Amino acid sequence: MLSQISLAQDFEWNAGFDGFLDNREYFSIENPQTIFGSRIRGEIGGSLDGTHRLRVGLNFLFEFGSDPWAQKPDITAYYELDHKPFNFFIGAFPRRKLLDYPLALLSDTLHYYRPNIQGVYLGFNKTWGYQNIFIDWTSRQTDTEPERFIFGQSGEAHFGMFYYNHHFMMGHFAGTALEQNNSLRDNGGIDFNLGTNLSSLVPLDTLLFSVGTLVSLDRDRQYYLDWQTPAGFTVRGMVMWKGLGLEGLYYSGEGHTFLYGDPFYKLTKYGRLDIFWAPFRSETVRGKLNIAFHFANGQVDYSQQILLSIDLDGVRQSN
Repeated sequence: MLSQISLAQDFEWNAGFDGFLDNREYFSIENPQTIFGSRIRGEIGGSLDGTHRLRVGLNFLFEFGSDPWAQKPDITAYYELDHKPFNFFIGAFPRRKLLDYPLALLSDTLHYYRPNIQGVYLGFNKTWGYQNIFIDWTSRQTDTEPERFIFGQSGEAHFGMFYYNHHFMMGHFAGTALEQNNSLRDNGGIDFNLGTNLSSLVPLDTLLFSVGTLVSLDRDRQYYLDWQTPAGFTVRGMVMWKGLGLEGLYYSGEGHTFLYGDPFYKLTKYGRLDIFWAPFRSETVRGKLNIAFHFANGQVDYSQQILLSIDLDGVRQSN
């Protein structure tokens, strides 16, 4: 029995690079900023029959213009169970490829500065769609540090050319262990969307349209016990051909408070148009150049992104 298990063990590794330039000229809603840097990441580990996997590694951020050692490396250390249709992680593991949330709920800034989930993830994937749930512990409570964590659930289902999806996220914020009468705050939101995928009917790579509703959930138990639940509706569309594309979004409704989300949703009306080119779209190399126009507060803001990711991996089977 032991020899059979030994034969089924494989040594695995992966390494990657993420380069990003995100220039945000957001004058209508907050101070502009530029996020410019790169990440290198690597993992080593082993698997048993491709089902049970252990990995350890490091993920290091170098933000250009700053001290190269200003950011501490993120430690990666996790167990994965890959037993179709279920996928389970526990430990500190990469969030990329696991979560696909709208910017209203989880800003892309999170991917730049916090690449790993520190907690648990459970996913269920079938040809008709998926469901997943996660918890991410972002700060352990001590005498000087507050307690903070995020949990969420999302899913999608396809029905021919039509689809449904939803995304739920909630953050919990508490004070330090020494604070008296500290504020306990819960903040998050949920969206529901119905859409149609017309890509198979036209000579394009992608043609999508959707309509949905967006609700934020906010309660600061020190100041108000009732949940604040502003709501609104969204319209989205995307068209892409040979890597060239347009993506548009329009929001109308009440203003929201998303502590982890895009600040533009504080407004009662917001529009966004992205013009992008994705010349590399393989599993190994992905690249994207994006120019976004933000229609907010009666004026137009701009942002530009250059994103590049490279992934290398390998498996050495035991004899």
